[in-house]
Amino acid sequence: MTALLLIGATLVLAVSAKKLPDSFPQCKRSDPNFDKCVINAVEVVRPQLIKGIPKIRVPAADPFVIPKLNINRDQPNLKIKANLKNIVAKGGSAFKIQRLKTDLNKLTLEAQVVLPKIQVTCDYDVDGRLLVVPLKGVGIFKGNFTNIIVDIKGVGEMVKSKKGTEYVQIKTIKLKLKMGAESVKFKNTDNNANNDLIATTAANFVNQNRDQVFEIVTPIAEETAEAIAKQIGNPIFRAIPFSEIVLD
Repeated sequence: MTALLLIGATLVLAVSAKKLPDSFPQCKRSDPNFDKCVINAVEVVRPQLIKGIPKIRVPAADPFVIPKLNINRDQPNLKIKANLKNIVAKGGSAFKIQRLKTDLNKLTLEAQVVLPKIQVTCDYDVDGRLLVVPLKGVGIFKGNFTNIIVDIKGVGEMVKSKKGTEYVQIKTIKLKLKMGAESVKFKNTDNNANNDLIATTAANFVNQNRDQVFEIVTPIAEETAEAIAKQIGNPIFRAIPFSEIVLD
């Protein structure tokens, strides 16, 4: 879910590159309102995000698809081994950049991005427990999440190709996630009556103890999204020389 935000966050600088169509706005380093220019430029690009921009390796944002994801954690309140497949998130193209601050000399970025509503589905194979609630079985997950607020802090680094061309890459990116509300459902599909009960119990527990559960799972969501950010963002930035991302 959170990875959807990172397409927009990564595109915040790439949007001004010369490799984008001529109709897209470009922002110059000398512009005293550079950050505002970038936010406005992202609004122009928004329709393209729905289907993606293959020219600069931007994947489709709506729906946003992750073929598979493995989670393995052993913590006091959460012990889980999960294989997730066919992860599909809808609603990502409605993201809003609430705040943006860039430092082109230090290659730093701070932003706050809001997603009004995200719907997530995936196939799962899970074994573990959340607090005292068992998590076990094979099935389909469905979740509705609203008013998602993500604070993003990123640091870039400059790398050179063999030909001496400079590209920026994401060195570190940190996320802080806040959720307005959510509801989840687990549909067990392994024809095991006991696992049917476990799935129902787990969904009820999550929905009835939102704050407690969110506090436990948020760090995992943030770490996962940070890793995906690099996987998505660095190929985008690697496709465009830095001199074309930031115009003089």
